Amino acid sequence: MISALIDFFQRLFDTSGFPPRWLCGNEWTDFLGWFYISSNLLVWSAYFAIPVIIIGYLIKKRDLKFHTGYFLFAGFILSCGSTHLIDAIIFWVPVYRFNALMLFMTGVISWVTVGYLIKYAPVALTMKTATELEAEVETRKIVEDRLNQKIRQMNEAQSIAKMGSWEWDLETDKVHWSDEMFYIFELPIKHEDLIFHEDIISYVPEEDQEYLVSVIKRSVDQKHFTDFFHRILTPSGKVKVIQVRGEVHVNGEGKVTKLTGTGQDVSEQKKNEQELLSKTKELEEVNKGLQKFAYIASHDLQEPMRKIKTYLSLLDDAEKPDWHQKSKVYVEKINLAASRMQHLMNDILDFSRLASSELEFQKISLDNILQDVLGDMEVSILESNAKISIGTLPDIEGNASQWGQLFQNLIGNAIKFKKTGKRPEIEIDSEFVLGIQLKEDDQIKGNYAFKDWYKDYHWGKEKFCKLQIRDNGIGFETKYKERIFEPFQRLHNQSDYEGTGIGLAICQKIVESHNGHISADSTGNGTVFTVIVPLSQSHFQQRKTQGSQNP
Repeated sequence: MISALIDFFQRLFDTSGFPPRWLCGNEWTDFLGWFYISSNLLVWSAYFAIPVIIIGYLIKKRDLKFHTGYFLFAGFILSCGSTHLIDAIIFWVPVYRFNALMLFMTGVISWVTVGYLIKYAPVALTMKTATELEAEVETRKIVEDRLNQKIRQMNEAQSIAKMGSWEWDLETDKVHWSDEMFYIFELPIKHEDLIFHEDIISYVPEEDQEYLVSVIKRSVDQKHFTDFFHRILTPSGKVKVIQVRGEVHVNGEGKVTKLTGTGQDVSEQKKNEQELLSKTKELEEVNKGLQKFAYIASHDLQEPMRKIKTYLSLLDDAEKPDWHQKSKVYVEKINLAASRMQHLMNDILDFSRLASSELEFQKISLDNILQDVLGDMEVSILESNAKISIGTLPDIEGNASQWGQLFQNLIGNAIKFKKTGKRPEIEIDSEFVLGIQLKEDDQIKGNYAFKDWYKDYHWGKEKFCKLQIRDNGIGFETKYKERIFEPFQRLHNQSDYEGTGIGLAICQKIVESHNGHISADSTGNGTVFTVIVPLSQSHFQQRKTQGSQNP
């Protein structure tokens, strides 16, 4: 076998022993021979042109998939064409051994190509057709158009909010800005990334640079971004305040690789806040002055009012038997007016003290305070024959003196505004209410006037005391429900019911100073006062302190 192969290759182009095809057989005519030759040459020329075209295409399209398959297919076609060329040459030069070798090589390259096709045909079948690709391109165009529209809308929103977005690659120190960030800094838009320590920090005032770097370093070290404010100085000389919010990105190894976030121009807001703070301070000063004036005025008027009453009393005792009847009436009216004036001044003093005093809260027993108040009011309770029923009252954090004044005013009102000929009946009880109930119950929530800095309060945990004082008195019309807590508001005739109209305003001031709310209802028989206060003041005092410290 080996010797035969050696002999085959040694005599590969040896034509001795083989006649040209023109001489094989007796039927070769000129027409048949040249028809056979022309057909082979025609097939060979086509087989030669096809791989040339394929190879030229591959040279231009180097990123095509199945690159090797194209070359194998070109080689297969070229080898097939070569057999046809040799078949034509054999008419003159009988190189049958070479023709056999070419046929063998064609067979080998054909099966290599077949093997490649078998291996990669499943992958090729999963590829999209030209129609599918065109449809996908159209879909991508639609998606890109929508994305561009969203980007335009985002840019418009950023422009309206004066808020831009940024991304900072810590490894390269390069920062990518949205267009609005450039507008905020009053800089021309650049499509290439900025360098933080060269292009950005130079616009931060020197006195703020150390703070800015320290906040960012802390965010990277703690892997948690801390929102902050800083100033910038624009090329036009404007000083702006920027609020920076962000997020820290960590790779699989736990290393911080980049920061992303937003920067918002809050210069106007900060300016308004400062103006508001300034106005608030001015109002506080004015308010303190008014409170001081009310206190001094009421206090200084006490002495001359006492003298008027003293001399009236002396005059009454010394001259009364000789007085004319009209004189007696006049003196009584003056005395009554002086008493009301003194009562009014006392109430004004009490109200001004509430407005100006800083409360100290401690654990107090509402039950003990109420018992002390009932002891002090024993005479008026006996004179009115009032029946007072008391439920269980809790211990809370509060100011004992103010709670005593609250109970005295509400019980005194219930006795004062009794129905003619009817015994006053007063019921006092309480219950616990969870904060979540105040949040979800529309009736309670609507009446609970929390301050702005209570908005983020954790409602689910806090307990409240809901205290109710009911009486069977004359009540009031529903339309006066809100007015009864206003100072100097009187709903009844002065001659029928004494008072200055400050008592309930004092009650409201006391409850609000305990971070609570008081309301009144007279839709049934008599009046019901409802007081809601937290059992503990610690959370509210902490939030108030934080709220006063925030800029």
